[in-house]
Amino acid sequence: MVLKEFGQLFSRRGAAVLGLALFAIFGAGACGAADPVANQPSGAERVATFEGGEVTQSEVQDAVNTYAQQTGAGEIEPGSPQYELAVQQVMPTLVQTEIASAYARENGIEVTDEEVDGEVETIKTELASQAEAAGQDVSPDEALNQALEQAGLTEEELRKEIRRTLPIQKVQERITGDIEATDEEVETYYDENAEDLFTTPEQRCARHILYGPDQEQQAEEAMQRLEDGADFAEIAREDSQDPGSAEQGGDLGCIGRGETVPNFEEALFDAEEGETVGPVETQFGFHIIRLEEIRGEETQPLDEVRPQIRDQLTTEQQGEAFTEWLREQEEQRNVRYLPGYDPNVPAEETTADPGAPSE
Repeated sequence: MVLKEFGQLFSRRGAAVLGLALFAIFGAGACGAADPVANQPSGAERVATFEGGEVTQSEVQDAVNTYAQQTGAGEIEPGSPQYELAVQQVMPTLVQTEIASAYARENGIEVTDEEVDGEVETIKTELASQAEAAGQDVSPDEALNQALEQAGLTEEELRKEIRRTLPIQKVQERITGDIEATDEEVETYYDENAEDLFTTPEQRCARHILYGPDQEQQAEEAMQRLEDGADFAEIAREDSQDPGSAEQGGDLGCIGRGETVPNFEEALFDAEEGETVGPVETQFGFHIIRLEEIRGEETQPLDEVRPQIRDQLTTEQQGEAFTEWLREQEEQRNVRYLPGYDPNVPAEETTADPGAPSE
């Protein structure tokens, strides 16, 4: 199974094929149109067929296992109500994946070794960037190895899944590559979402020195020393009981309303820029607070976020167009299911005859 983060990376790079990369566990074996059958060797039963491809029982089981892992459902036993529900959830993606793969085969859409190498390098770089944002100092290779270990994958297995997934990305690009959000759509989106998505609320940038609940006297004495001209950062490094900020001289960064406890917030937002206040009592102890800077509410201008909005809207529109194309392909290719596997028919409505395909 491919780690969820890998699927997200594929999606961000344009393979927004209905989350197909999250299910990068499917085979790409071609077959002619045939009825679903249940009398094949274990795992090879065709539970869905269409002109140009099929879905087998083993693929369904792999997808159900992935679904169970992602939802935290634990092991799902075949024949149980949970299994029937999982099948209903995974079958649309399985069928659509196989249809896209069939289209790629039929139209000579292939993936080169260089493209696979490039995708791996991109994944390495993005994973390293994520690690850096989380405060980890790792190389791209180390970041990839950590992710692979977490996923229980080898790099070779990842490359195999990339090779299976990239043709689907190429199919989407061929089908929807001409779609792009218009200037009018970008501007409308900005106008409707500027306040919620592109506005940074008023913030206070501050330092503090934290003394324990039984150290009020020490806090009072420190406040007096500061009034006499002592260095705030030096006292914070020596005295503060907050290990997260003490080494930085008490620096807390910039804080918005609702991001800290009430007493601290009230004192911070009532202070003047450059003012030191305290001791302020909270459940953590006694704080001496210095307000370093007031940052007013700021809204990013449209020109600054226009590329971001256009990319987002274009990805959404292309995803919707590709979804519609896949639905049309399902009809044109005459998808047929074994009873119990048709996602359009509730499990309780299926017949008892396992050999009777549904349209």
